[in-house]
Amino acid sequence: MTLRHLEIFSTVCAQGSFTRAAEKLNMAQPAVSLAIRELEVFYNVRLFERMNRRIYLTEAGRTLRQYADTVLSQMRESVEVLRESGARGTCAFGVHVTLGETRLAEILIHLAAELPEMEIRACVQNSRETERMILQNELDFAVVDNVTLSPHYLAEPLCGETLAAVCAPVYLPGKDTLTLAELAGERLLLREQGSGTRSSVEAGFQQAGVPIRPAVESISTAALLSCARAGLGITLLPRSLVERDVARGSLRELTVVGGSFCRNYFLVRHRGKYLTDGMRRVIQVLREHLGDTQT
Repeated sequence: MTLRHLEIFSTVCAQGSFTRAAEKLNMAQPAVSLAIRELEVFYNVRLFERMNRRIYLTEAGRTLRQYADTVLSQMRESVEVLRESGARGTCAFGVHVTLGETRLAEILIHLAAELPEMEIRACVQNSRETERMILQNELDFAVVDNVTLSPHYLAEPLCGETLAAVCAPVYLPGKDTLTLAELAGERLLLREQGSGTRSSVEAGFQQAGVPIRPAVESISTAALLSCARAGLGITLLPRSLVERDVARGSLRELTVVGGSFCRNYFLVRHRGKYLTDGMRRVIQVLREHLGDTQT
């Protein structure tokens, strides 16, 4: 059994087909089938069930896939780490949507100036998708605003930010203050389930035992702001995203009595992730840039 066997097995799992795996690996299908048979003989188990022209992982296959993904991930990581001293090194990190829209550009400019030898990639996703990418080793680390309690993660608190309730001047004219219950009864324009902003909003209402039913849900903060400017309801977003609209007068901030909404930002990485010197330098830049975020 070799590393190549595990690569072939992992590709078959990902593609869900021997034929597609062969195409992906630029191999003949019989060679792929032979490699799987050799694995089954080596482990003395059956890895796939074949039914109705489809393949399904057996229980043994699911177990081997976990080990194969770990071994292959660590192999790729070892190549990157050992080559870093003689090459420029790489780093892939994730940020939540708000940070992507407000601070990512200046962070990348700073990184390009300080670490020109590194190949740096950034990914903007909601917190749920970012955590999945960390578990799959698609990201080295990330800044998220909603941490799932898990033994797989190491989470370092970075900073915090308040959420502001804003609406168009024509919405609720003459009313600048709402109770939490009154706010819940208005047309709410909220981020989608799985985002850190949405979790922070729900936590604020749940503490007071107030249920909510959003009128609009969107992965796009730009869409929510557009709806709010059009007078379609009230959106709750980080203050850094709405302060420009408030300053221009296209939105106004409401005071919420009996409740507050805030969220904390965390630097998250997999517990087993090895951080190269270059990655640690990227993390230090993130700490420096996010240290002045106001709660």
